[in-house]
Amino acid sequence: MDATDEITTWLARSGRKALDLEAAKQLAAESPQLWYVASYGARGFLVGKMTMQKFSQRHILVDEAGQVVLFPTIEGAKAFLRTELKVADPHVFNF
Repeated sequence: MDATDEITTWLARSGRKALDLEAAKQLAAESPQLWYVASYGARGFLVGKMTMQKFSQRHILVDEAGQVVLFPTIEGAKAFLRTELKVADPHVFNF
């Protein structure tokens, strides 16, 4: 059985190594479900896409330098998902 998850496979097929903004826009257009907002400790909130197989750093939105894109509030992250990625109702993990 292949241990590669569907997002990593999609990134490779698309010639990408990370889920940067351009890749996230493409992926969200093809698959708008299972996007989420999660706490990144005291630093803020990140945006990612769930997979059914495993968690990987490749599932989290990063900038051009490969750093996690953080938002100061849940509302800011959700607004980004709505406006930039056209994801209407992301799940929020806030623990």
